Amino acid sequence: MSNQQDSANSTNMKSLELIKSRQESEATLNWSRNSYFLVVLSLLTLAYSQNPVSNLTQLTFYKIMISSAGVFLSIVWLLIQQRSSQYIEYYKNQANNLSKDTQTPEFYPKELKGIEMRKLVYCLPIAFIVLLSLFIISQIIFFYYPSGINLFLVV
Repeated sequence: MSNQQDSANSTNMKSLELIKSRQESEATLNWSRNSYFLVVLSLLTLAYSQNPVSNLTQLTFYKIMISSAGVFLSIVWLLIQQRSSQYIEYYKNQANNLSKDTQTPEFYPKELKGIEMRKLVYCLPIAFIVLLSLFIISQIIFFYYPSGINLFLVV
């Protein structure tokens, strides 16, 4: 009977290491993806500030397209961030369950206080969605109402 328990415990320990490794790998990939999206969206925001053409219609189209691409990428980033967060949460729960079976300390105690950084990072794609949406709205307003600032001052 003891050999079966030792074998089961050994299998659980290997599973625990595998789950822990997968969680750490997903967390690393999560931060790498965040860095890539942040750089690309920052470049799109910088591209928005450029004026490559002098024609107002072409410039408006250019800025709306740049902003639309940014909003689209921000939404994709948000969805990828959500899925990655689900994987990380799953692996943490699995590791905690296996640590109970192997009678080892929990790797990821739930009673720790504070906000997890991966959850705080949700603010970044949301901020880009809001910022780039405002860029689109401002371009539309100033295209149809060239003195658009007066439109807001009168109201």
